[in-house]
Amino acid sequence: MKLALALTAGTAAAFVAPSAPAAKTQLAAAPVQEWAGATAPFGFFDPLGLSKDVDAGRLAFYREAEIKHGRVAMLASVGFLFQEHYTFTGIDSPSYVSFEQPGLAGGLWLGLAVMLGNVEGKSVESFMPLDGGIVAEQNESRLFRIKEDHLPGDLGFDPLGLKPTNDKDLKSMATKEINNGRLAMVGIAGMVAQELVSGMKI
Repeated sequence: MKLALALTAGTAAAFVAPSAPAAKTQLAAAPVQEWAGATAPFGFFDPLGLSKDVDAGRLAFYREAEIKHGRVAMLASVGFLFQEHYTFTGIDSPSYVSFEQPGLAGGLWLGLAVMLGNVEGKSVESFMPLDGGIVAEQNESRLFRIKEDHLPGDLGFDPLGLKPTNDKDLKSMATKEINNGRLAMVGIAGMVAQELVSGMKI
């Protein structure tokens, strides 16, 4: 049984229904400078040139990782504050040490790993298949690359039917999600840092 110990979750709008298979992803069909997430005032922002000379499959992998981390950070930033002010377990502590408290320590981590590892399997299925194992020489050009018919971030989950039906609105929604995810990643890092320094709840 494959178990990936990574977190992935998101809003109903984030997990969109599967797109019809195509020869190329929507991302690969356009230059990276035109992908969702490029907004004013910076436009396409890549000062370190991380996207330079990178093939479409690897770029799609990077985008999938960014979306995933953004979704986790959005949930984390809300949960971080919520559990400090509304507790159901009797634990009254800063969020950064809550998992060390009795009742949450120990087996809970294993349960989370199993549950979220199974969700992560949906993402692993979008990777290019490998022949002969991850260290096989023939797989060098396929490692950490997304299949051509997969839209990064699309886990086939849209119970509220929020996914737009046209490319323009879909790109607009994706841009909003990506930008909110970026803000949340910075935000949750700041909240954790503040509590580590002060030792107090926010």
